[in-house]
Amino acid sequence: MASSAVLKAASGLAAVAYLDAKWGLGNDLHLARANAKSNLNFRLRSWRGKASMYSLFEDTAARSPNDVAYVYEGRQTTWGQAQTEVHRIANYLLSSGLNPGDRIALFMGNCTAYVLLWLAALSINVVPAFINNGLRGPALAHCVKVSRARLVIYEPQLESALSEVDADLRSAGHLKKYVCFDDGVAIDEKTAAPHAVQLKDSEYFGPQQLAAQSTKAPNPKLREAIGPSDISTLIFTSGTTGLPKAALCSHGRIGGACAMWPNVNGFNKNDRIYTPMPLYHSSAAFLCIGASWYSGSTVIIGRKFSASRYWQEVRKYDATVVQYIGEIARYLLAVPPHPDDKNHRVRMAYGNGMRPDVWQKFRERFGVRDISEFYASSEGNGALLNYNSGPFGAGAIGRFGNAARTFRPDFKIVQVDAITEDIARDPKTGLCIPCGPGESGEFLMRIATGDPKSAFLGYADNPEATKKKILTDVFAKGDAFFRSGDLLSLDKDGYYWFGDRIGDTFRWRSENVSTAEVATALGEVIDEANVYGVLVPNHDGRAGCAAVPKNIAATMDLAKLAQHAKKRLPKYAVPLFIRVVPSTESTGTVKQLKVALRNEGIEHEKCGSDPLYWLPPSADAYVPFKKSDFEAIAAGKIKL
Repeated sequence: MASSAVLKAASGLAAVAYLDAKWGLGNDLHLARANAKSNLNFRLRSWRGKASMYSLFEDTAARSPNDVAYVYEGRQTTWGQAQTEVHRIANYLLSSGLNPGDRIALFMGNCTAYVLLWLAALSINVVPAFINNGLRGPALAHCVKVSRARLVIYEPQLESALSEVDADLRSAGHLKKYVCFDDGVAIDEKTAAPHAVQLKDSEYFGPQQLAAQSTKAPNPKLREAIGPSDISTLIFTSGTTGLPKAALCSHGRIGGACAMWPNVNGFNKNDRIYTPMPLYHSSAAFLCIGASWYSGSTVIIGRKFSASRYWQEVRKYDATVVQYIGEIARYLLAVPPHPDDKNHRVRMAYGNGMRPDVWQKFRERFGVRDISEFYASSEGNGALLNYNSGPFGAGAIGRFGNAARTFRPDFKIVQVDAITEDIARDPKTGLCIPCGPGESGEFLMRIATGDPKSAFLGYADNPEATKKKILTDVFAKGDAFFRSGDLLSLDKDGYYWFGDRIGDTFRWRSENVSTAEVATALGEVIDEANVYGVLVPNHDGRAGCAAVPKNIAATMDLAKLAQHAKKRLPKYAVPLFIRVVPSTESTGTVKQLKVALRNEGIEHEKCGSDPLYWLPPSADAYVPFKKSDFEAIAAGKIKL
């Protein structure tokens, strides 16, 4: 009888577990609890007059001053030490004539100083703009000018990049001065002397200058007027306009995310989170650094990603959580297996873009129990999450069970015309047409009035781009949704699956690449190029490909084109493939057609007799792309 009861109980538990996995009840409750806790945190901070994101850091520094906040290049910084340095930097910024509401631009690589500068700006209600440190030329000048920065703070090795665009930056009239910020690491380990500043009107600020500043906390009244809709940070993202756009990130929306992520992932003060992702990205900045301000976790800042050193640094600094992007997971799997692959304390990997085909391989090889995948964007007004501990749902970018989809119907997928890529509408009602289970369409997020966390503030000084991201009259006259620009599908179990990006922008090496920007650069060498992204076997995202008309290709200098693209564009934006086509097809409004070319990709059978060229790794010129080259890439023998 006892054994029968045990069997019945076990059977009942198994049934409950199955139903929970099937209907997502546990997942919905977990997300609901995390959301409730983050909402309560924000309401309490706002009630106390601390709506600023800075209060998250300030509270943790007061609570745990002797705990380690950051580890960088072997150097530890406690929360108390970080706060002291933040006060010094803030007082320097104030002495430089900055006032609440002013903006600065940060043009630096990963380091602890990056975080301290960001915090110092927040402490005096100055808005930092995070500039991609891989940008050069017109794209760099554009971002700094759009930021309206009065100060550009840069690290020594990036001075030459600013020198090239100095005249352009000064023409905008916003720039007051440059600040060469030296964190002292280079002084100790490389030059043994301060950087000799060459840029006109640039002020050197190194360890000695920092130590000379007052440690007195900035007046908290500087932050009292901050509300949930006020701007905390500018994060740049690429769009179809051809140049990066500055997403306006508010204290309410981003502060809520910084509290939400630790609650979802269970981060606490005992966690040590390793991230080699660039801090100018919202993933590393908001969902790692910002999340640690709420959770009190230690962040191990990697200068840059290296597949060969990744797990060495994880073990060296005793990380318990790692942050990833899809490419990182694939690159790590490409490294030959090592006996120490599972010799670590990592309990979770979290991030975005881990492809379904590497998900289980990553988990099994490296022994990482939990994978927390998310889908979000810097300017977006919502996010999807898939906290996953098993094979069921592995590879999905998020999940909402029946209950969540019923009580919070804010996320929708609507039909898109496969040819024009425009939103499809019902001819009778004029409203959008929702997709059925498994059907791919554009993902939309409702813009709710009165909720700062779901507001869409748009892009700085770009009302046209802002307007394009808002879709009205979606399911009822007068409603409004944020357009993600991505194709997603939702299966019958409530899992969301990523399909592709819509339009002219594609992702490569975790960066958004604007086809207009690439075409403009190529146009300085050749008369016409139709740029688009193509799928490459064993690689995440899409690589750049340029279709060039036959008559223009006849006089094309393949070496000159490659060298110009490398000089003019960031590394991730350089087209890796060239396709010679009979002519360029366009619409009646002279918009180049890309859909067919994108679908045909770089497979020789699909491209017919069109000649293909490519830029092999470390090559200086485009060379013929043979079928054997494609096969080598597909076999994993060549990595781009």
